Amino acid sequence: MIIETNSLSPVESLLAPLRHSTRPFLTWYSKSGERVELSGRVFDNWVAKSANLLHEEFDLASGAVVATDLPGHWKSAALALAIWHLGAELRCVEPGTNPGDVDIFITADTTTLAVNGTVEVLAVPLPSLAMAYDGELPLGATDYASEVRSYADSFSPSPIEVTATALDSAAGKFTYTELFTADDIQVPEGSTLVGTSWPLARILQTLISQWSAGNSVILVEQAVEITDALLRGEQVAHRLDQEA
Repeated sequence: MIIETNSLSPVESLLAPLRHSTRPFLTWYSKSGERVELSGRVFDNWVAKSANLLHEEFDLASGAVVATDLPGHWKSAALALAIWHLGAELRCVEPGTNPGDVDIFITADTTTLAVNGTVEVLAVPLPSLAMAYDGELPLGATDYASEVRSYADSFSPSPIEVTATALDSAAGKFTYTELFTADDIQVPEGSTLVGTSWPLARILQTLISQWSAGNSVILVEQAVEITDALLRGEQVAHRLDQEA
């Protein structure tokens, strides 16, 4: 499946064909023992809810910049696609790093914040079933878990500028076109296991390439033991967690 970067969000081109699918799209394994299976329909709902929250709560739109120090996680993926639905730029930074001039900072650990009081903060608890952020929220910060469920589970994207920067990280900058139309990359078919030892930007690029090829992804947190039973149970055809 080739994702076309037309006048609408490339995210829409990626998710629309899967919107009513009950097949596994992204399966998450955490070191705490979680296994969370998200179908195409459920993942699309999370992206839509997140996009609506970012748009309605923060007025996020094309031209804005969102920084994050989130690790690889299914919530990170949903939020990234929500940001790109809105045509904004995602800047991946290391915890404790000043992200520069940004509009929103998204984090799972507010104790590492290195932003001034003019930057709006979205705090994301990583446990999948968390109903609220378990920690002290900075003044004015928004709790993702307690807010996101109240937003609509469908989102109607507006046209975006696909030549604008979508992803900025230590590895470089990528426009929407570069991120969503990597036609020169040959991706084998089949369910693919991806680890989280890589930086978030690389994980997101990998997820997009796998999903664009029609593959489901098993995202496994670092320190989770990859057993033969796990590989058989998830019908893993390809492993990327062992690549440098």
